[in-house]
Amino acid sequence: MIRELPLVNPPRSMRFHRLLSPVKALLSFALLLGMASTSIAEDPTPARYQSILAKAVRHVAERALPSVVTIEVIGVMQADGEVRQDAPTSGVVIDEQGHVLTSSWVTGGDSASIIVNAPTGKRYPAEVVAKDEHRDLVLLKIASGDETWQPIEFPSTDQATDTVGETVVAVARYGEINTPMVSTGILSAIGRLDGTAIQTDARISPAFYGGPLVDLKGRFRGIVIPAVGEGGAEESTAWYDSGIAFAVPSPIIAQKLDQLRRGENIQQGLLGFVVAGSDPYADGTELSVVRKRSPADKAGLKVGDELKTIGGQNVTRRQEIKLALGRYDAGNEVEIEYERDGKRMSSTATMIATIPPLQPQFIGVIAADEMEEKTADDSTEDKSKPSVSVIVQNVWNQSPADGILKINDRLIELDGAPILDTNALRQRLWASDPEIAMELIIERDGETQAVSIDPLTLDGPLDRIQSFKTPAPLAADAWNVEDLQLPDITNEAAIWFPKSELAAETAPDETPLSPLALAIVLAPPKDRDPSAILGAWKDLARERHVAVCVICSDGDDQWRPNEIDAITKLTAASLKRSGALPSAVSLIGGGAFMMNEKANPADSMALGASLSTTNVFAGVAISNETEPPAVRLRKDGPPRLLRVLIPNPPDSELPFWAETLRRIGCPLQTTLTLNRDLCLQWTQSLLAM
Repeated sequence: MIRELPLVNPPRSMRFHRLLSPVKALLSFALLLGMASTSIAEDPTPARYQSILAKAVRHVAERALPSVVTIEVIGVMQADGEVRQDAPTSGVVIDEQGHVLTSSWVTGGDSASIIVNAPTGKRYPAEVVAKDEHRDLVLLKIASGDETWQPIEFPSTDQATDTVGETVVAVARYGEINTPMVSTGILSAIGRLDGTAIQTDARISPAFYGGPLVDLKGRFRGIVIPAVGEGGAEESTAWYDSGIAFAVPSPIIAQKLDQLRRGENIQQGLLGFVVAGSDPYADGTELSVVRKRSPADKAGLKVGDELKTIGGQNVTRRQEIKLALGRYDAGNEVEIEYERDGKRMSSTATMIATIPPLQPQFIGVIAADEMEEKTADDSTEDKSKPSVSVIVQNVWNQSPADGILKINDRLIELDGAPILDTNALRQRLWASDPEIAMELIIERDGETQAVSIDPLTLDGPLDRIQSFKTPAPLAADAWNVEDLQLPDITNEAAIWFPKSELAAETAPDETPLSPLALAIVLAPPKDRDPSAILGAWKDLARERHVAVCVICSDGDDQWRPNEIDAITKLTAASLKRSGALPSAVSLIGGGAFMMNEKANPADSMALGASLSTTNVFAGVAISNETEPPAVRLRKDGPPRLLRVLIPNPPDSELPFWAETLRRIGCPLQTTLTLNRDLCLQWTQSLLAM
């Protein structure tokens, strides 16, 4: 599983769960129940099915409950200094020595004590032995006591095969009196969370976390964990009671127990490469980025290599690579087979827990992909793949590339590896080492030559990156305001952009139009008229050659998390309508540009939307007082190509969440204050890389 890091750790509310026993797939239940003494055919009524199901559920729950304990976390310190007691959760006894396996729910915050409430009702203090951070599991050890512990029985290998559609039962205890809790469902998917979990539609609350999942024969199938699918929610409990829940399979748990008993923490393993392309399900395993000094780099992998197998498992697309790597932890060795220049090769890499944070670099070029026409006698190229040339369209004023690269230069190689396309080039610049000159092979006027560029780190004061020399602005009548309305979106939106046909007529003579950038402005909830809000942006946007779309919240009191989808769809519609470059889209919060105004909900929404989507936005501008949303962030994967712009007045400190953003590779660009013109200048700078 590619681990997701919480930007913040919001307090968990005390949540209660009702006793659930839904009847699902009754015929399959009946066929599975060998304990029934009366044939279904004798009484084929729904009541009969319900009776058989209820009997089976009671039977397997009674078998599991002696191994299920309640766990209380007491004295958790919150960010505001308050102390809370978390809602109780569950755990599973795994041996007679008093080791209890539970979920990461109990270690989500620093606590004064952890109490295990045994099935007998006796309460015992417990200590953390080790954590499996890759799979959200924690091993506890009862500190003292004379309790006789009844461990859960692990199924044999031939009994642990997971079959989609089979009936499963989640078992838990709750509260001081250890109230039994049961929720039934089917095993709805396997290999979830990048191959580390199984999925069930049993309705799960936090009380079930750490409890066992069993089948109708009473076999232990896994431990329920607090997790959501990638990009599926803001926090691990967001799918609470929704019918989507995850559990770590018992065979995987059995493999990791000895390591946990020795007190060794387990972390997800990382390799440090990125596969080309933006669609994880599209065919193709060609590497577009290999991080310097990463396990992939040490194993000899290079940009352009095409992965064939990982750990003996064939891979043909990025999603399959994630699944193949998901079962490996830091410290594990993995064999990788790949193809380079038509030759099959193999190497072994040792995975590590952390890779140093990215320090994205900037050279200051605006480039575009240009398709190359292949000749009929071209036998050196793979004709199944399009051939792309990366052509320099412009060079940023006083940038590292200024005076070195020129318009119409063809970029061929970077540091000895071919440049696949502009997106791959942007990713490689994002992953490059700081303060190390980049060696480029270019073609200029039909001749090939090598050039060297000293890059600039994006993180830091914005004034280090000079403004682009914008051509003379288009006439005002070449620009137009249009309302944006989508069938399934109720948010009001309007866009100010140059109409292509009018722009061509009114462009200054012999002055090439620069690419168009796009600023998405989220209005404070109290502002309800997007066309009126655009009034303050029009002249500045025309001068900076930046299209502006204003989006209002659906309600007049707040922005809500489910509106991220509306923002994303309206952004896509704005790109289509304006013709702006998808790689130069900024998201601007309401407090980021309003003079003498504190942060407002639009800022939190802007930060949440930019982090919850995958490279939809190239930058987000927000107030430095923004209240960060609870967003779960991926630990590994393609670089998040997102710049963050905040004001940083003299003698002020950066917000506490700034370092978290830097750790995931988002450069933090600062300025003394923010205003509309500065936000648009900065949006225009997103055109360059």
